[in-house]
Amino acid sequence: MYFPFLRGKQNELLALRELLDQGKLSEKIVPIIEPVKKSATFRILLEQFDVAGRQIAVVQNSTLSNYMGFDSEEISRIKKTSNFIPAYFLPASESHRRESDQKSMGIIASDSSFSDFDSLNGSYDYVVVHEDNRRAIRSLKNLDDILPIELDQGLHKKKRNVDYAEEPDEFFSEEHKFYVEEKYAGFSDYSIIGEEYVEAGFAAKAVAIHLVYFDEENNLRIHHFVSDSNDDIFNPGNKFSEALEKMMKWITSESFDDGKNSSAALNEFKRIAKAGSYPGLGAVKKLSIEHHLEIMGKYLDGKIK
Repeated sequence: MYFPFLRGKQNELLALRELLDQGKLSEKIVPIIEPVKKSATFRILLEQFDVAGRQIAVVQNSTLSNYMGFDSEEISRIKKTSNFIPAYFLPASESHRRESDQKSMGIIASDSSFSDFDSLNGSYDYVVVHEDNRRAIRSLKNLDDILPIELDQGLHKKKRNVDYAEEPDEFFSEEHKFYVEEKYAGFSDYSIIGEEYVEAGFAAKAVAIHLVYFDEENNLRIHHFVSDSNDDIFNPGNKFSEALEKMMKWITSESFDDGKNSSAALNEFKRIAKAGSYPGLGAVKKLSIEHHLEIMGKYLDGKIK
C-alpha cells in the first residue's frame, strides 16, 4: 500500500479529485492529507472519496493550521464512516476515540519525542514514521501487532528552482519494491511537493518541472526540467515553454520507457506542448503529482513489470 503525504493546498487536492474522477487512482493508494485551511475544494474531495467508498486519512492535529474539521452535517457524517481515517501526530495533544468500525492512524515525525510505543498496540491500525526517526522505526519493528509505514522525503527540495539543473536526474525511491520484504505495512513520501512546507509561492526566476519515472529496474527516479532564461522573474509562460520543450525531447529519448511511464497527465503535458499554451504553474504541479500517483498505482496493481 502507498500512502502519499500531501498538504491541503488547492492543486494537490485537485490532483486527487481528478485521478479519482478518471478512475486513475489505484485502490492500493490511500492519501494522507495534512490540512492547511478549510476550503470548498477540500470539502468536495472528502465527499467524493466517501461516495466512491475510498479510504483517505486526514491529520486532525495539523502542524500547519488550526484546522478543526468542517461544521456541516455532511462532513460530520463522513468523519464517522469507515473510509475516513483520522490521523494524529504523536504524541497527540487531545484525547480521541475511534468509532467501532473506523480505522485510525498515528504519525511519528522526525523530531517527535513520542516513546510510549507499547501503547500503540490496539490503538492505531496504521503508524507512519519518518525515515529519519530511526529510534522509532526500531521500536515499532519490535512490536508484534504493528507493521510501520516509513515516510520518506520524496523530492529533495532546492533553495532555488535553477539549482535543480545542477543534477537534473536523481534517485527518488525503491521502497515500493522492498516494503513487504522489510516488514512494512506500506510506504509513504511527499511526492514532488517535498517535505518542507511553504505557505505561499513567490515569483521565481526559473521554472522547474519535476517528472517521476520508473527506470529499467523499476526504481523510481525523478527528472528536473529547468528553464534557460533565468535572469529575472518576468514572462513565466516563456520559462515554462523552455522547460516543457526539454521534457518533450527527453520523454522521446532512449532514457525514458514510455510503456512503463505513460499516464493521462503526461498526455496532457504533450497536448499543452503541441498547443503552445501556458496552464499556470499550479496546474503544472498538479499534473506532476497526478503522473506520479498514476504510475505508482499501475505498478502496485501489477501493470508494470
